Amino acid sequence: MVSYQELESCDEVPSLIQDGNWYLTAWGMGDAVNAILFLESQSPVEYQILCPPRNFSAVKFILDNFCPGEPKCSHVCVYPLQDGYPISQDEVLMSCNGFGPHLINVAHTYNKLKVVHAPPKDWWRFQSLHTTGILNKILEYERNSPKVEDKTCILFPERGDSFQFPDGFWNEIVDKLKEKDYKIYVNTTDKKDVYKNEKIFEGTEDLHKPNIADLFDFVVGHKNLLTIGQRSGIFDMLKYFECRQIIFWCDVDENNMPDPTRALYESGHFEDDIYTKNNIELKLSTYNPKVLDLII
Repeated sequence: MVSYQELESCDEVPSLIQDGNWYLTAWGMGDAVNAILFLESQSPVEYQILCPPRNFSAVKFILDNFCPGEPKCSHVCVYPLQDGYPISQDEVLMSCNGFGPHLINVAHTYNKLKVVHAPPKDWWRFQSLHTTGILNKILEYERNSPKVEDKTCILFPERGDSFQFPDGFWNEIVDKLKEKDYKIYVNTTDKKDVYKNEKIFEGTEDLHKPNIADLFDFVVGHKNLLTIGQRSGIFDMLKYFECRQIIFWCDVDENNMPDPTRALYESGHFEDDIYTKNNIELKLSTYNPKVLDLII
C-alpha cells in the first residue's frame, strides 16, 4: 500500500532520500505520468517518488487506479516547491548523465535521487503496458463508466509554463463548437502559481476539476467528448481514452513563450505511439481553421 507524505521544507529532503530507491518527478505532469507508468511496469524492485505539488494528483491517480496488483511504489513524498529541484541539480542522477529507461535493471543500485526520462514520443517503446496488465486496467476504468450522450467539449488552453494562444484563437474555436451544438467547458485548476492565465471564454463554462481523478471521471463518463488544447501533459493521459483529442503545436516563433522546448513536435508527438487513440495533432504553421469543421 502506498503511503503519502507532505514535507514542510525542502531542507528535509537530503535526510529523507538517504535510504531507499528514490525517483524525482520535478518536471511537467506529462513527464510524471510517463515515469510512473514506466516504473510500475518495468522497475524490478520497490521504489519511492519525490514530487512537487503540481504533479501529485496525477501520480496518485495512476497509483490508485492502474496497477494490476500492489503498486511497486511504496511511498510518495511531496516537497513544497512547484518549480525547480528540492536539492541541487548536481546531486540528482539525470538521464543526460547516463541513466535512461534502458538502465532500469541497475538503477536501484545507485544510492542517489534519480530522474528517469525519455522523449515523450518514445515512452511507449519502454513501458510495456500491454504485457504487464496496466493497459487493461486503463481500459477497464473507461469501460465501466456510465456514458453521458450530450456532445461535449473540454478546452485545455494553457500549458504548464502558463503560455496561451491569443483569445481570438480560442474564441473562433468556441464559435465553431457552438454552431455544432457542443456544450463547452474550460478546465481550470487551483494551481494559480502554475497556471497563471486561466480564463473562461464567452460561451463556455468553468469545469474546475483540479483533482485529476475528478477530471478523468468526467472524461470517461461522456460518450461524445471532444478535447482540444495546445500540447501539454494532460494529453499524455488523455491519449489512452476513446474521446477525440485535437492537439495544437505552437511551432511558430512567439516572443512571449517562456519555454520553446515545449513546442518541439519532433520529440513530443504521438504519431507512432501504439497506445494513442483518436488523436489529431495540428501545427500552427500549417493550420487552416476550416479543417476544424471537418474534424468536429
